[in-house]
Amino acid sequence: MRRNISSSPDRGATQFGPTPDGYRVKNMTLHDIILTAFAPQIGGSVFFTDSQIKGSPEWADSEHYDIDARVSEADRAEWQKPEAQKAMLRAMLQAMLADRCKLAVHHEVKESAVYSLELAKGGPKFKESTPDEVFPAGIKLPWGGVVIPTRDGMRMYGTTMATFATVLAERADVERSIQDKTGLTGKYDITLKAEAPLSASPGGQAVVSESELNAAMLAGVEALGLKLVTAKAQVEMLMIDHLERPSEN
Repeated sequence: MRRNISSSPDRGATQFGPTPDGYRVKNMTLHDIILTAFAPQIGGSVFFTDSQIKGSPEWADSEHYDIDARVSEADRAEWQKPEAQKAMLRAMLQAMLADRCKLAVHHEVKESAVYSLELAKGGPKFKESTPDEVFPAGIKLPWGGVVIPTRDGMRMYGTTMATFATVLAERADVERSIQDKTGLTGKYDITLKAEAPLSASPGGQAVVSESELNAAMLAGVEALGLKLVTAKAQVEMLMIDHLERPSEN
């Protein structure tokens, strides 16, 4: 792990995810790396969203880092198995964060307001992924599937509904978890578009504030044959007890 001090105006992650022989990250905050390293044990979410992590220092969400981790030859065959890879990746990242950043965490569970993602009348309006489908280039998610953020929403390929629900909560920047209660167990290709009128700027381009876009993305769920229902549920929190800047390579 090393600090990325690029002056590029695009500070978003330019590479993120597992590779055939390891895991690569370029230009990502330590906060987002922690999101990948831990998974909630209750609630069905595939990763902790920002609202579920407490105690992270400010620099962890502003300084960017690169990671180039390799799996040993002896473990590479096991790494090729998708389900095994998820567990191996989290174990690898947790060990690295504990060693290099002295990370210490604990988990807490509390009842909180959530959104329950459910099927609307008429059922889903998106298709199940086909076997051996080649997905478009995008962000390959360590927990499965590909996401392509767009100006007015996102496209996801090969996603479970639990992954869709969790990514939606993060992408729409909501202050509550979204829990999958659809009962759909396959993998799907989903295009989510914000459902809201966009005002026009003097230059003729459609403009919308970030908060308006977030709300419009949640509204766009209805066009997919889904609905968000307010509910109360147990929500797991990841509490950061200690975190230091990474030691040198």
